Amino acid sequence: MQSPDTGDGIVVSFYVKDPDSSGDKMCETFYATDRDSWVVQGKRRGAKVAAQLVALGDDETFCELSTRTIDHFVRKYVKERYGVDLDTAMVGPDRQRP
Repeated sequence: MQSPDTGDGIVVSFYVKDPDSSGDKMCETFYATDRDSWVVQGKRRGAKVAAQLVALGDDETFCELSTRTIDHFVRKYVKERYGVDLDTAMVGPDRQRP
């Protein structure tokens, strides 16, 4: 799925979402862009969180993502980018799957 954003010419492609979500339910999602960058969809948070952030620019925003979604993103990204399957790499006699 690709979605053009006519506002700034960026094109995003679905990459990965919360592994515990189902169907078209709103959920945390990563999108790859045609600019070699990422767009992230997550839960919007308010002024109390914004006040804790370092140097949030007028044109910047923020969202919250679960560790579960970040973990899913990292595992997929590392496998596709570097050919390393972290699920396999983490299994061994002295290691446990996270």
